[in-house]
Amino acid sequence: MLLDQVAAYWDRRAEGYSMTVHEELAGPVGAFLEDALRDALPPGDGLDCLDMGCGPGFFTILLYRLGHRPTSADYSLEMLERARANCAEAGYAARTVQADAQALPFGDATFDFVCSRNLVWDLERPERAYAEWLRVLKPGGRLLVCDGNHYLHYYNADYRAAWERDQCRTHDTRGVDPKPIDDIARDLPLSRQLRPEWDVATLSGMGLADIRVSRFGKTFLEPLAGTGGALTMNFILRGTKNV
Repeated sequence: MLLDQVAAYWDRRAEGYSMTVHEELAGPVGAFLEDALRDALPPGDGLDCLDMGCGPGFFTILLYRLGHRPTSADYSLEMLERARANCAEAGYAARTVQADAQALPFGDATFDFVCSRNLVWDLERPERAYAEWLRVLKPGGRLLVCDGNHYLHYYNADYRAAWERDQCRTHDTRGVDPKPIDDIARDLPLSRQLRPEWDVATLSGMGLADIRVSRFGKTFLEPLAGTGGALTMNFILRGTKNV
C-alpha cells in the first residue's frame, strides 16, 4: 500500500524533521507562518482546529500559542510521537490521532479550521483529501494549505531546467536518503500538476469560497534568449467553506 510506504519514509525523517521544526519555531519561519495562521483563522477564541499531516507539531504548537484547540493528525506514528513530545516541551498536551488524510475518522462539520503544511503533494488521492477536509469543516470554517511544486521538475521543462541549476531544492533531509520518496513522487498525481492552479480549481469546484493565494518562487534567466520568468515553488492558499 503506497500510504504505508510514504508513512515509513516519514517515520525515518521524524527525528531530523523535528530538529528542523525546533529551528523554524524559534526563527523567522515560525513568526511568518504564525502571522499566516492568524490571518487565515475564523474570528473567535478557542477554535476547534485540525492540523492535518501535523508532522512534529509545527502548526499544532502555533495554534496552541494563539489560544485554540488543535487536533494533530498524521499517518506516521513516529511523527505523532514527535508532535506529542514537542508540544509537551512547549507546555501543551497534544491531542493526536493517526489518520489518513484521504479518509478522516471525524464527523461532518467538526472543525472551525483545517490547516496543512507540505502534505497534499504526497497523496495518492489529493482531490479525495480536499473533499474530506471540507466535509469536516463547519459551514463558514476556513482552510489553510501550505504546499508547493516539489516534483514538477519530473514533467515540466522549466522546472527541470531550474532543478538542474539546483535552484529548486528546498528541503534538508538531515542525512536520510530521499530516493524512496523521490521514486514514489514520480508516480503521484500532483507531481504532474502546476500548482496552486490545480488546487484553486479543485477547491472552488467543491464550494470553497474567497480563495486567496500567496506564491513564493524562484526567478530564472535564460542567458541565450535573454528572457526571464518566475517559478512558483511554494504557496499558501486560504479559503472559506460556503455556508
